[in-house]
Amino acid sequence: MNDGKVKVLFNSGLYTFSSLLIKAIGFLLLPVYTLFLKPEDYGITNLVNSFNGVATFIVAFSLYSAVIRFYTDYKDDREKLKQLYGTIVVFVFCSGCIFIGLGFILQEILIRWFFEVIPFYPYIVIALFTLTFSSLYTVHQSIMQAMQAGKKITIINLTVFVLQVGLNLLFIGVFKLGAVGVLLAALIINVGYFIYMVIDLKVNNLASFYINKKILCEALIYSIPLMPHDLSTNIATFASRIFINRSEGLSTVGLYSVASQFGIIIDTLQGSVNKAFAPWFYDVMNQEDDNSKKEIISLSRFLLILYSLVYMGIGLFSQEVIILMTTKRYVMAWTIIPILVVAYSIKSIYYFYVNVLFYYVEAARKIFIATIIGSLADIIFAFTLVPFYGMYGAAVAFLIGKIIVVSIVVVMSKRCNDIGYRVTGMLKIVVPSILFMVTGLYFSYTKYMTVFSWTNLFYKFGVLFAYLAFLYLTNRIMINKIMKSGRLWLKTRNIHQGVSI
Repeated sequence: MNDGKVKVLFNSGLYTFSSLLIKAIGFLLLPVYTLFLKPEDYGITNLVNSFNGVATFIVAFSLYSAVIRFYTDYKDDREKLKQLYGTIVVFVFCSGCIFIGLGFILQEILIRWFFEVIPFYPYIVIALFTLTFSSLYTVHQSIMQAMQAGKKITIINLTVFVLQVGLNLLFIGVFKLGAVGVLLAALIINVGYFIYMVIDLKVNNLASFYINKKILCEALIYSIPLMPHDLSTNIATFASRIFINRSEGLSTVGLYSVASQFGIIIDTLQGSVNKAFAPWFYDVMNQEDDNSKKEIISLSRFLLILYSLVYMGIGLFSQEVIILMTTKRYVMAWTIIPILVVAYSIKSIYYFYVNVLFYYVEAARKIFIATIIGSLADIIFAFTLVPFYGMYGAAVAFLIGKIIVVSIVVVMSKRCNDIGYRVTGMLKIVVPSILFMVTGLYFSYTKYMTVFSWTNLFYKFGVLFAYLAFLYLTNRIMINKIMKSGRLWLKTRNIHQGVSI
């Protein structure tokens, strides 16, 4: 196994570990949330966070992608790299301040269109200020990602995780601030991180804090065409919450939000792995030889197998987790999770193909076509299904949207550069995992929907072990080869470290 692939796997593990902690705080604190927050309060925090999930790409003009993409071009020119980072930080900060001002001016429109029954003060006010600093947080994370600083990201995110857990427990459990406490904790953490980011960039001589118009224009020319791509998925997510709120109220939004926490785990895993995979992918593509492309295909298949194990675990055992970690008011949330798991299983194919499009600047500008069409389908189906099927309609709409996006991205990628990916080969990994999961959930849906059962739990473990046996038998040559290469690499690495010491 070459050093590049190993570095991808190593940083993937670090990114995944740290990102799961910081981005899945809602899941890790489910017992606290469900104990101190009513479903309505949980619905408020999720609706507000969904709004910020959309607005962050507007504030930052999707410059996160430009930070990563142009690092490859500027990494050998320190001065230009400093100008790139400084320009983007200053621009995003100014953009955020403008967005806050517009939010106050247009507050009545915000409430009427997006936040029905949620007061502007203090909920939306806190959200607007958090938005600016959270956008800069993501910029700094992108800078470290581009530089492959996996260990640093892990340490930082662990620190942020501990601090945010502490503030949430203080505001929700001690001061009984409810939804306001959750939002206030996020604001304090992001402001504190902003101060750290400025210090870190100055100490490491990584940024010149002024706007270089030429570099800004170059970055915006690359990132603005990506905005529809970045926005559309988040808009669809936000829209589904709005429809649920108007149809069934904030309480149901809260249930759907709890279910979505499990989806966040999957999406965080996929995104974290792709953070390490994408820079390595770009470097390998620059080599332009067939052996390098075979390395891409091999590693992609291995990652997809790892994904399927996570999907199986979450899909099979989310019911038991919900029952044990939450109150009775949230039990039915688990019934949504398997639908979301299927959607994210399909989406995993997207990550591999979309890197081909991101590699080619001209192709990257067309990605929004896929995401816009898929997100429009998601919104239309949610608008149609939610009034009749509630949160289940939103989950099905989400699944349909993901299938459409993946299909379009695959076609676009093939036209751009057929590096050897095959959808049929990927589906041979994804589809069996879904079938095994459905088999394992039979008794959960038919007999034990709202109660914990040891019999049902042992049955699920039996299905999981059967799937593990199936995976090994169908991929044993590749698995054994990668494990052997990994052991050899670790042995060699340890020897070199011993010598250097």
